Amino acid sequence: MRDAQNPRKTVPVWNRLPDRAIPFAPLLLLSITVFMALGFRGPAASAQDEFEGWHLEPGVSQAHLVMIARVASISRLTVVEGAKTDIALREYRFQPVRLLKGIFQRDQLSMTAADLGCPADSAESPCPLEQGEFRLLILAQQKGRLQGCVSAAPCATTFAERVPLLSGPEDPLVGVVETLIQVADSRSRHQRAMRLIEQLTDASGLSAVPLLSSLQSRADWAAAEPLALAAVTRLSLDPHPAVRGAALAVLRDMLASGIMPDEPVSPDAVANALAERLDSAEAPTSMRLDALEALGHLLAAKADIDWAREVLIAQLTSAATHAERVAAARALARIDHPQAVAALLGALDKLPLDETPARESDYIWAAAQLDPAATEQALIARLDRSITARQSLEAEVKWLGTMHCTESVPLFLGAAVRLNLQRGDRHHIARALGQLGDDRAVPVLTGWLRGDDFQLKEIALAALESIDSPLAAREARPLLKSEPHLAYKLRLARLLARHGIGDGYALATEHLADDGQTATSALVLAAIDDPRTTKDLSVILASRPDRSWHAAALTGLAAIGDETAREQLRTILADDRHPLVAEAAEAAGLAADA
Repeated sequence: MRDAQNPRKTVPVWNRLPDRAIPFAPLLLLSITVFMALGFRGPAASAQDEFEGWHLEPGVSQAHLVMIARVASISRLTVVEGAKTDIALREYRFQPVRLLKGIFQRDQLSMTAADLGCPADSAESPCPLEQGEFRLLILAQQKGRLQGCVSAAPCATTFAERVPLLSGPEDPLVGVVETLIQVADSRSRHQRAMRLIEQLTDASGLSAVPLLSSLQSRADWAAAEPLALAAVTRLSLDPHPAVRGAALAVLRDMLASGIMPDEPVSPDAVANALAERLDSAEAPTSMRLDALEALGHLLAAKADIDWAREVLIAQLTSAATHAERVAAARALARIDHPQAVAALLGALDKLPLDETPARESDYIWAAAQLDPAATEQALIARLDRSITARQSLEAEVKWLGTMHCTESVPLFLGAAVRLNLQRGDRHHIARALGQLGDDRAVPVLTGWLRGDDFQLKEIALAALESIDSPLAAREARPLLKSEPHLAYKLRLARLLARHGIGDGYALATEHLADDGQTATSALVLAAIDDPRTTKDLSVILASRPDRSWHAAALTGLAAIGDETAREQLRTILADDRHPLVAEAAEAAGLAADA
């Protein structure tokens, strides 16, 4: 409840209760989210880790009752479970101290361990609460049904997260929750961001974590505010790991937005804060990754911070984890500077030949963003070494194919004929040869079509279809009779037909009515463009065939542009009860008839 003269002043609950308080109708509780501030018990280092990444805004916005409460009393009932295990059932009575949201008119609030999201404990387990403590309770109700309380905090995994300890009614977290209540009531994202920024300017310690978590979803608005950049940069140096981690995540997203305030904080100050995180040996990997990514975004906007660029280059080869080295490479890829190019190409050259393809691809991508031509040459040299060392060729082959590097074709063809080549590498080479579209690959691809590797045959055939040259058709022509798989035969027939070879006419007409082959066969007939097609299929229609052949003949005629067949298709499609309407719809897709 707010004081009329001072809206920011909160009146204690007991000063507002009437002489005979009207009993509060039982609060219909579905969930409880309980939050913490600076004054909790126990070793500081372990407690800090528990609250990393807290996001309190959803619980506060959905709450019907938010209050500070003191643990008035704790009672316990011991029962036996399973005839041998003593279970302690505890009841906690909370005395309201300050109401932040909603209405509550009782003297006390009784809750069980299950209400607080805790299972029944053994009789020997210590009580998680102590009499006289202050807690912040956030309660919600749903659908008018009495329900037990469970944690509504999405990341809460421990009792300390669900029911953290407050230092008192004026704990810094109380002001944070009041701000989050105001944020939930604000009508625009800009207003919500500004309220969070105002509170962050003076925030410190663990109470800043929920503010930072809420601001992260509005990082684009925060990026335009000088106060936000200054506050988040300051908090990235906070002594508490949870605060530093939350601040770095927000800073990363703010810089990634590419928006800078009219009066920005000095980029050197931001870079100094990020470099300090990278120099810290105790920083966890996730925090270092955020710092590396943020530094890359900062240098993309202001690339003349030489020492910061050198920090990224050093991390490229000296970071303790592969994830950090890859993050440094991706950050350098945003900086159009000769030093960044040289560093990325040097790191790619120094990668072990047995590096995983996924990780190698990250370095290749980063180098290709800045200098594609030099990256191609580095990949060609690396591919030559990998072939000699009999290592995986996957990353080099895939990227050279994607970059359409025709200079790599001789190396691909030389590797393709090696007996010791890995099966997977053959597949990658076949795909790359199709991407390059070079006739020099045709003999190798047709040779693979004669083999027994069914998966390799499919990839090689797709590559030949991509090359789609007269040489590819001539070399594939003998395979039409020997290929045992009908779907491949029809694809070969269509490839030949596109280059004036009509050997697949009889095959296409024979299998035109086969289930699942109608469309493919029709496309073969359309590609052959033989005068016999119209005559033969018209005879089939005139003989009033069965349903499958009727649909197949119409499809074939529509594919070659027969106007009479197209008119029949339009008539069938106009009647959704016609037995051939589904087949007609498929045929219409081949008719090219607007």
